[in-house]
Amino acid sequence: MREEKEAVRTHYDADPKKEWDRLKTRHPFEKYITTHMMDRYIRPGDRILDIGGGPGHYSIHYAKHGHDVTLLDLSGGNVRFAKQKARQYGVKITALQGDALDLSRFADDTFDTVFLMGPLYHLMNEESRIRAIEEAKRVLKPGGCLCCSFILMFGGVIYGLRESQETILWPEEQVFYDIAARDESVAFNAFTYAWMTTVRDAKALLASVKDLRTETVFGQESILAPYRSQLSQSPRKIRMAFYDYALRYCEKEDYLTHSEHLMIISRKRAED
Repeated sequence: MREEKEAVRTHYDADPKKEWDRLKTRHPFEKYITTHMMDRYIRPGDRILDIGGGPGHYSIHYAKHGHDVTLLDLSGGNVRFAKQKARQYGVKITALQGDALDLSRFADDTFDTVFLMGPLYHLMNEESRIRAIEEAKRVLKPGGCLCCSFILMFGGVIYGLRESQETILWPEEQVFYDIAARDESVAFNAFTYAWMTTVRDAKALLASVKDLRTETVFGQESILAPYRSQLSQSPRKIRMAFYDYALRYCEKEDYLTHSEHLMIISRKRAED
């Protein structure tokens, strides 16, 4: 596990700007849909913990809206970048380097909302994923919401079709195309160590954790992921119309695998 953790840290330390640019310029619809959906559950004045918050997109977004936000990330490069961007945007966030598997610096029942939007797809075994969810649940107040993100296995097929079609002919890639076709999850060394899951297995993971009730399951790109290139060339008015149209599909079970990322929002059982 130490080798995997260091590889993930090194991957994100190398280029924090790449992930920042991914949501800002290449996949802005992912952030648009995700924040619209999370806003159903985040209340004014909520204190937010953004575990695995990367370069700070979501932390800064919610700080702009008046929330007290703490970002925690394994990558020191991401933490420094997030602090820099927060200053640039004129907002205050607390940004700390740390591990999703150890939130001991935070007391029980501290945060109104917790984001776990990166760590679950870099934890290679079920025990670690459950531990990360349990730690996030521990620091979440009763009645608060936990927002968990996953990379979908079929998202790799979408990526191949959109970005790298020749990979369908590469013998070394056939195993992954086959796993996707069998609707199975897999942990492997991809862009870095990653667990790519099915909708079924992501739901089962959250269902296995006591005292969490699923509120919604949605595709973070909805139906738009395959059409990134076409959308980027459209006039802004058309792009925004499709962003809003995609919100109507993002929770529909039949369309969840049109996305590369899945989010499950769960509510912690309130105290009796």
